Amino acid sequence: MRRVIAVAAGAWLLIDLLRVWAPSLITIFGQAASTPAELMGAFALGCVLAGLLPRMAVRLGVPPMPVLRGVLVVALAARAGLAFTDGGAAQLWVASVGVAAAVAWTVLAAEHLGAELVEGWLVGIALATVTHAGLGTWGAVWRDDAWGWSLLALQVVLVVSTLREEPSGPAPARLALAMLPAWLVAGIWAANPARASVASPDAGPMVVVLAVLVAVGLARWAPARPDLTRRALPVAAAVLTLASALVLLPVNSPPWFLIAFALGMPALAVVLVGIDLVGRAGGTGGAVAWAASGGALAWVVLFFVYYAGYDLGYRADLAIVVLCVALVALGVTSAEVAQTATDTTYAGVTRARSGLRAGAGMAAVCVLVALFGPHVTVAPVTDGVTGDTDGGLRVVAWNLRMGYGIDGQFDPAAVAREIAAQDPDVVLLSEVDRAWLLNGGQDQLQVLARLLDLDAHFGPAADAVWGDAILTNLPITRVRSQPLDSFGAVTGAQVLAGTVTKDGQAWDVLSTHIQPHPVDEGEDGSLAQALIISGLALRMHESGNPTIVGGDFNLEPGDPSWDVMTGTGLVDALDGARPLPTSPADAPEQQIDHVFTSPDLAASDVVAFGRQLSDHLGVAVTLRPAR
Repeated sequence: MRRVIAVAAGAWLLIDLLRVWAPSLITIFGQAASTPAELMGAFALGCVLAGLLPRMAVRLGVPPMPVLRGVLVVALAARAGLAFTDGGAAQLWVASVGVAAAVAWTVLAAEHLGAELVEGWLVGIALATVTHAGLGTWGAVWRDDAWGWSLLALQVVLVVSTLREEPSGPAPARLALAMLPAWLVAGIWAANPARASVASPDAGPMVVVLAVLVAVGLARWAPARPDLTRRALPVAAAVLTLASALVLLPVNSPPWFLIAFALGMPALAVVLVGIDLVGRAGGTGGAVAWAASGGALAWVVLFFVYYAGYDLGYRADLAIVVLCVALVALGVTSAEVAQTATDTTYAGVTRARSGLRAGAGMAAVCVLVALFGPHVTVAPVTDGVTGDTDGGLRVVAWNLRMGYGIDGQFDPAAVAREIAAQDPDVVLLSEVDRAWLLNGGQDQLQVLARLLDLDAHFGPAADAVWGDAILTNLPITRVRSQPLDSFGAVTGAQVLAGTVTKDGQAWDVLSTHIQPHPVDEGEDGSLAQALIISGLALRMHESGNPTIVGGDFNLEPGDPSWDVMTGTGLVDALDGARPLPTSPADAPEQQIDHVFTSPDLAASDVVAFGRQLSDHLGVAVTLRPAR
């Protein structure tokens, strides 16, 4: 069990480090959608290759266990060091060193803690998932509060308590190859409470936590039942592949998708145990280090193949479905799994049975943490947002760049305080990320909604978990999202509309984000979507309600697309404060974030705000019926 904890500690550290390292690549090393994805991928590949160097030291004669313990301590030190960085280059390099050390630990653990590899990794995933769900998916590594420091202290205790463990032998080569790619499936969706919260904010994380705990139980029990595992393997393979396709391919995430989340991690656990058993039936062999190294390289390549699709314009989600098929192939290519009912096996059966009651109690605690934890650990930063008190509607529009500031830090509390300072009735948000592993696997929208004590409404654009949103504490009806034709743009766009009511007056509000499409030099890539958006806004105004549309339009006053927005009857609500540049946030030059209204409204109290908590400034305006 102590070796299982040792593996779990390393897995948990790697997951935490990735929550900082991956977004640092696209906010500090480069800029998503502007820095070539190939360049950022090459840097990431270099970090992983650096993680293979400690194995070369072992090959040259350095004792393996001191090296394994050493890289685990380096990973822990990097995780602790991130708590003291203020973003920027220091954050990027500390996270990169930590990831390299954690990758080195993964390769060496496959060679020397192989008997505990599957169970340990799943326990580590469970620790990461339960704590992340309990924190409302606001990653512990980003938190400078008692919750963040407590979890870091727990990681220190786990690592220190296992530093004297002796090796148990190698894992099968095919299992060593599969572990990190398998975790990619878990991190992107199957063990991602943020992704499940999109389907159901309260039930989703709880379902994922239960599924991960069942997976841990299967990892302890299934090796003792090799015949049953072999028979279950084809079923688990089909479930894993179909569940991945169900979650990743559609643009929406209805509540019934939680069935896929309930089955995903148990199916993955059976597949991993099957790979382990098949491999051991043929002997572990001597290529474990090469296989583990290949798995690490495959993992980072697949990671960037997946997310680069959003910049390069191909169906990235299909890559994860194909990965599931490849993992399945590693487990089912052998027709038979050798009988392994040894004394150790029977001991495993006894151990699993004796731990059933304790496991049920622990599962109950974990479910309670997932269900009630966010209400405790993500407390509102304000006593309440009251909005305009003089018959008007205070509106905020802000492109949040997935919650990451110019310095590459994720600070939703600061974002919430900036929004609360404007005392808005309605908040229109662009570039809202609700689960991307590339951005840390956090449901930014639910975190902000809790911090502001507002209700959240989401419109998916690029995929089911990336898009635009409306936050408000007003009654809202007729909420609907309409996808926009991309016209060749690689990132999807949409318009999220709803009708809010204040003091008996109904207001139609729309949140959007124009994605410029490829055009010849001198042409306007925002023109086509601007035509659609202005038309939608004017059709909504036919209801007789005042109409407001805001967001990141990627167009400036004087552009042909600007003339479309204002020439069809909409009014620039920020006109009285022009020029009002909002991008980039650290040196604003471009006026691309706007609020347009129907002509029956008058605007006042226009401001740009937000410091450098995004790469855009937000804008705020108070709107009242024109007299």
